[in-house]
Parts: sequence; structure tokens; C-alpha cells
Amino acid sequence: MRKLLNLKLILILFLFSAIFMINITKTESITSTKENKENHLYINFVDRKLNQVFYQYDINQKLNNVLLKKKITEYPTATYSKLTNQVFFTYKTKNKTSQLFKKNLNSNQTTQLTYEFNHVDFLALDEKEQLLFMRVLMRGSDRNFQLAIYDLENKKIKNWDNKDKDKSIQLMDYNPIQKQLLLVTYSVKEEFEKIDHANKKGTLPKPPSYTFSIYNKEGKKVKNIGSINAFLTGASLSSDGKNILISYYNNLEEQTSKIESIDIAKQKATLLLQDSKMNIREPKYNKDKSGFYYLANANKQIKLDDKNANEVTINFYDLAAKKIKEVWSMEDGETVNFYID
Repeated sequence: MRKLLNLKLILILFLFSAIFMINITKTESITSTKENKENHLYINFVDRKLNQVFYQYDINQKLNNVLLKKKITEYPTATYSKLTNQVFFTYKTKNKTSQLFKKNLNSNQTTQLTYEFNHVDFLALDEKEQLLFMRVLMRGSDRNFQLAIYDLENKKIKNWDNKDKDKSIQLMDYNPIQKQLLLVTYSVKEEFEKIDHANKKGTLPKPPSYTFSIYNKEGKKVKNIGSINAFLTGASLSSDGKNILISYYNNLEEQTSKIESIDIAKQKATLLLQDSKMNIREPKYNKDKSGFYYLANANKQIKLDDKNANEVTINFYDLAAKKIKEVWSMEDGETVNFYID
């Protein structure tokens, strides 16, 4: 079991593009008129000293605002409430569990909000900034990730009514316009069976089947969309709720990154972008779906030295012009994840 867990950890770190990789990068911000329908990018960045820096980037003014900076203890995740001027983030506590915290930027006060989970990550606020969606591991569980909803007004937690203990959440994305939650789930049993088979055969593991489903704000399933057998590296809902944007690669040997759009009504996938030299992942449509933002870095072996710097940028792909522009990057660290306002 220890061998399986170690291999799973390696795969997780690989899929999330090596959080602790050291970079020397060039700062450059380029925007197009089509991108300017969005106001801000919110970016989790890990610097050379292993600090998580949570940026609010004004796309029109090309200005960075640091909302949070702290020593990283795990996968960095954070979200921002404009209404209350508070940052919600996760952090490892003294008892070695990861919990939800908030930092009031007006008072500079930090408060721990949860105590009952083993792990918390992947945060998203609803359109009223009252409900906070989060992916969690329950106490006593190191297997399947669940959905939990924190009611910020009433300070109450509602856990996902998941009776299938084999089902685990891989990715989640909340659409505040359509009030819909995209959940990507997989079978823990299937994943471990494929890792175990790869260990015994001395081969690279194959991915489990990932299922896409739409849930409402209360965490109830409203629609099944489909599934994919690939190494999934990103999934998000379009603003109109009609498409899912996904990124993946088919196998560990080839590592050709692909970005596809799935028409939910027709259940039809359209390839939008692929690259064998760059690792492209975490795509997100802009508001009018004229293009999408995504993370990109050179697809090469990761080493902790300056000579092998592996720059991670946020790019924008214009669908009509079929052109790519770099939108955001930062020196001396790594862009880990982002979301769009």
C-alpha cells in the first residue's frame, strides 16, 4: 500500500505541474481587446522561497495586487471576496490537518473556520459570496475526496450526500452566472487497481475513467454529461453553461497536451488546441467564449536548479484568430493555478 501511495503522490505532483519547482522567468503582460471583458485574474503563485503569493491581476490596467502571502504547506489554493474584502485559503494546522482559513484585509486578522476535516482544497465562492464550495477529505479518510459547502453567514457546513464511498472528486468548478457546479469524479478502486497493475508489470500506469456531472448550489446532481479515459489536467464550465472546457493527455509516454470543448447538449467534443512541446492545462473560457485562458510551460523534466528553469505563463488563445498571447507571468517562482473574475 505504501508503494501505491507513493506512486499516486508522484502522479498528483506531476499533474499539478510540480508546485515546488524553482523558476527564473521573464515578466510580461500582453492583453487583447477581446480579453478585456474580464476584469481580473486571481493567481496562486509559489515563489523561490516557497511562499504562496495570491495575486489579483487587473487585466486592463496590467497591475498586480498581492492579497495574501504565506509559507506554503501544501497545494496552494485561495479565493477572494470583494464584498467583504476577505481572502479564504487553506493551511496546515498544528495537528497536521489542512483546514479553511480567512484573512480580513481590512483588519489584517486571520481566523480558522474549519476544524473537522483531514484536508481542504479547491475553493470557490458562489455569486452572493455567501456559500464557499471546497473539496475535502473527511477525518479518518485518505481515499475519496468529497464536496463540502461552508455557509459563511450562518457558519455552518453541509457535506456532499455521497453514498458511494468509492467515488472521489478529482476537479471542481463553480459557474456563478448559471449557478452550476461542475464535478469531475472517478473510482478510487479503479485508480488503485491500475496503479497496482502498473507496479506489478513494471509499466507506466493508465488513467481511470473521469466522469463529468453538473450539480446545483445545494450539491445535488442535475445532469450527467459523459466521461473520458485520459490524464485529465483541467476542467471548467463556460459562462453560458453550454460547454465544458477540458485539458488532458492520453498517456505518460507521449504527453501531447490537448484542450477540448465539450458541447453539453450534443455531448460532442471539439479539439481546440494541442501541443507536444508545451504542457498546456487548466483552460477557462473568457466571458463571451471568443477564447480561453490557460497555463503553459515547457514539457520537460523538472529539476530544482536555475539552469533548467521551466517558465509557467498564463496565456490566452483567440479562437477566431487562432493566435496565442501571453497574459501574465512572474519571475522567480511558479504559477500554480488561477481563476477569472
